[in-house]
Amino acid sequence: MSEHTHREHFLTTDAPASSTADAGQEHAGYLRTNALSLVGNVVIALGSVAPTASIALTLSAIVATTGFASPIAVLFCAIPMLGIAMAYRRLNMWHVNCGATYVWGGRAISPYFGWMTGWVIILAYFLGATSIAYPIGPYALSLVSNRWENSSVAAALIGAIAIVAVTAVAYVGIRATSRLQGLLIVIEYVAITIVGVLGLIGIFGGGSHSEHFDWSWFSWSALGGVSGLVNASLIAVYMYSGWDTAILLNEETENARTNPGKAVIGSVLTVAVLFTVFTFALEGAVKYNALQSHGDNALTYIAGVLGNTALAKLMIVTVLFSAVGSTLACIVAGGRVTFAMGYDKVLPPIFGRTHPKYKTPVAAMLAGATVAFVFIWLYALGSSTQAVFDSVVSSVGLLFALFYAATGFAVAVYYRKLAATGVRDLLELAVYPVASALFLCYVIWRSIPGLGGWTGRNMEYLYFLLAVGAVLMLYARSRKESEYFDQPLEAFDPATAGEDPFAA
Repeated sequence: MSEHTHREHFLTTDAPASSTADAGQEHAGYLRTNALSLVGNVVIALGSVAPTASIALTLSAIVATTGFASPIAVLFCAIPMLGIAMAYRRLNMWHVNCGATYVWGGRAISPYFGWMTGWVIILAYFLGATSIAYPIGPYALSLVSNRWENSSVAAALIGAIAIVAVTAVAYVGIRATSRLQGLLIVIEYVAITIVGVLGLIGIFGGGSHSEHFDWSWFSWSALGGVSGLVNASLIAVYMYSGWDTAILLNEETENARTNPGKAVIGSVLTVAVLFTVFTFALEGAVKYNALQSHGDNALTYIAGVLGNTALAKLMIVTVLFSAVGSTLACIVAGGRVTFAMGYDKVLPPIFGRTHPKYKTPVAAMLAGATVAFVFIWLYALGSSTQAVFDSVVSSVGLLFALFYAATGFAVAVYYRKLAATGVRDLLELAVYPVASALFLCYVIWRSIPGLGGWTGRNMEYLYFLLAVGAVLMLYARSRKESEYFDQPLEAFDPATAGEDPFAA
């Protein structure tokens, strides 16, 4: 395996001139090393997934797809997600870089493959911040005033304030981000657990408002067979999206080669359990028809039926906090990849600078916050811009699936020689990640009709965004200011790995 060399970047002058790279951070002196513990890393990743907000947005849809067998589909989707998480873990042992698959794919497959993957990650997180930030307004308004509840301008104002607030937290450091996420998660999980327990009591206790449990819920026919499982997976992939934030904070985590890998696997397993248990507890908490008729505010409705108005208000606050935490994590995660690309000078070098005191990529995060801020106000202006907004954000889940799949392919290509040495390595480094990546590609293909088809408006906007990325990539290549496009491809060679414990 070739040794990575750290180059001096004269345009990124915020770091001390004497900075040297340590074993766990490629951007030494730019990001704050050892700022996060393993637990702190997982906390931010869980905040990025935003389980409560995800369930609130998807519960009625996934139950409509697979009936009361939805927990099976949710749990099944954890299998390919775990395969991709394992790919992240192994690739992080190779290079600890917050650019993640942008770097790994570029060095293992092709710099053009890596660059476009990095662009897809940036789009996924910054558009994800937009999609999750706007609902903050309506949820907040529903707590305080029915008069303004349907005002898009008031909703946009609150969403914009939330974006400014979370960006300020992200600005002052990753530790502040982790502390805020921890507080939000505690409130979030306590509240949804209360509603989940009430749901289980209704299901198994014969509550008058609830569906009564029957083992037929878990039958293959109830699931809808292969078709039902695949259609539910389209929704479940969106639910799981965001756990990779743990890897994008690798350079700021203690034991940077190993802990981020543990964090992504732990995050996937944690959200798999949470999504499965809470989906089961809530899907039958109220009657099927009632759930579908209140799909836009399912958790609030369930809390009100099983509890009282106070519990319903608490659930609104919980979903609100979950959305705030997810917005914060999206800006933080997308900012790290933008920083890595700016540092390599394949995006404007200003994005490769960090704050001299807080060690946060300010310009990179502000870029994401600006995208979310502008989109929210465009949405509030009128129906035409709302249509564009809806079309763009509808592709967020597809973008996550796309770069997850790219990571699965990258680990197989880089470790291909090691995979050929034994059955275990073959399964872990090639069969499992490639199968997971292919499944995600299949999910993408199956999701296209729901987006209006390959030539529909939703896909046309996505093509445009990808084309913008391709133009930026070719421009960066033509300027020849970055070594990224000229570096030789790398592959793990077990014959020369020696005693490096992180190589395999």
